[in-house]
Amino acid sequence: MLSLMFVSLLVGAALVRWHPRSATVFALPAIVALITGVSPVTQRLLDRAHSLPTTASEETGRNTLIVLLGAGIQDNGHQARPGLGGYSRLLTAAQRFHRCRQLDGTCRVLVSGGGSHPGLDTEANVYARELIGLGIPAAAILQEDASANTWQNARNSSALIAQERPSHVLLVTSGLHLRRSLLYFQHFGVTAEGVASDQIRAMPGWLPSTFNLLLVEVMLHERIGVLRYHAYNRLGWNEAPAQQPR
Repeated sequence: MLSLMFVSLLVGAALVRWHPRSATVFALPAIVALITGVSPVTQRLLDRAHSLPTTASEETGRNTLIVLLGAGIQDNGHQARPGLGGYSRLLTAAQRFHRCRQLDGTCRVLVSGGGSHPGLDTEANVYARELIGLGIPAAAILQEDASANTWQNARNSSALIAQERPSHVLLVTSGLHLRRSLLYFQHFGVTAEGVASDQIRAMPGWLPSTFNLLLVEVMLHERIGVLRYHAYNRLGWNEAPAQQPR
């Protein structure tokens, strides 16, 4: 997005002298991007993106399954570690697990995420190792290690959820990712309560910032994912939805 913005500005500047109208067409996307990168505008967009009709309460059911979606891994050649966005998800999932145990619930964590490259560790395995370090018993952790994207997270995890038959499902992921994730899981028959692991704030200031523009790009990606889902449903391109919620 940032590179496209600068390219459109450069092309627009080059066309000003010879084709003023064409210059406006090229420059308009960059101008819109700059406006959305200003803190009050970015924050307004974030507030809308983070808002959900329901969120999970602290109280959990007697048979709770916490689904943790991976956020990538970093492999430095020694031991793979979660990506930067994964740590808030891990901490939130661990907190929910221990809270569930304090209330005498039967709790498990399902970690969903495959490997980015053949031969490398999977997200599920890396995150499971981190969860154990946060005090969650290995016997309470399930792994779904074949997913490469959110759609596959939902499809593959739904099969395991059907086998486990929990009374209560919590879906843990980043705040901006939560709406699309819940939509995909619902498509595959999983009625889950969303737990946002973070709620990012815009960088303060009245000038556009690259950080805010990056957030806008993430929000745009999530919005496109939701619109694509509905379009594919109308065209019959999505896999058939589950008939009954699990």
